Amino acid sequence: MALSAAHTPGMVQQKDNLCGPFWAARILRDAGIVTWDGETVDEDLLALRAGTALPGPHGAVPRGAAHHTGYRFELPQVAAEASGTAAAALAAVIESASGESLRCLPIRGGWTGGRVAAMLDAASTLAGARLLANLRTGGFWGSRPPLEALVAELRGEQVDGPAPEWDVGHFCELELLVRGPGGALVLVHDSYPSLGWEGRHLQPPRAVATALGRADGREGGVLVVTPAAKAGDIEALAARLGLEIGFWDNGTSGAPR
Repeated sequence: MALSAAHTPGMVQQKDNLCGPFWAARILRDAGIVTWDGETVDEDLLALRAGTALPGPHGAVPRGAAHHTGYRFELPQVAAEASGTAAAALAAVIESASGESLRCLPIRGGWTGGRVAAMLDAASTLAGARLLANLRTGGFWGSRPPLEALVAELRGEQVDGPAPEWDVGHFCELELLVRGPGGALVLVHDSYPSLGWEGRHLQPPRAVATALGRADGREGGVLVVTPAAKAGDIEALAARLGLEIGFWDNGTSGAPR
């Protein structure tokens, strides 16, 4: 079963507050899973099944992005601090929609730049896994850093990057690690084409670790989606890195339906 990320230009923007279901739908469809119980697999269906809750008519979007709603189903509305999609619920719908052919393993723990880089290095060779990060965007650099900052990081120099465009809890994909002679950068794929280059931007591993740590009283982590037969490889990877297999509390109390 192919799980490779699509690299089609002109990426569609997520609907407001559906970042987790948006990425779950992309990963499922890339694996050839386009329907679930006779329904089209898309962000709306997965939001409904995962118990996603909206904060109101409009959620936060990054600078440069317009609001995008038009939901196919009526979703519950809650206080902004409790809105979103719970990591455990999102994992459950990914596995259920795939008929258990995919596993969605949650990795949590003490995130460091070294652990982020090692996880991306290993995951790219172990099982072709997809890494769906649940983090706080305020830990990132801005998505269009100057070239000289990126080059400095690849040389092994730690420099200051631009301020991020927004600061919210969010799901995005960690696609690959770009290595230089002395350092590395993580290619992050976001659900907003207005960020970076059609939604892709480069981040130092330490910035990704900061974003996963959140520092807002909630937790972050990475959902690793892999063919079921390869789940043991991901469990072994987490153990080697000193991380745990277990869900985190991102402040959302949704449950799968």
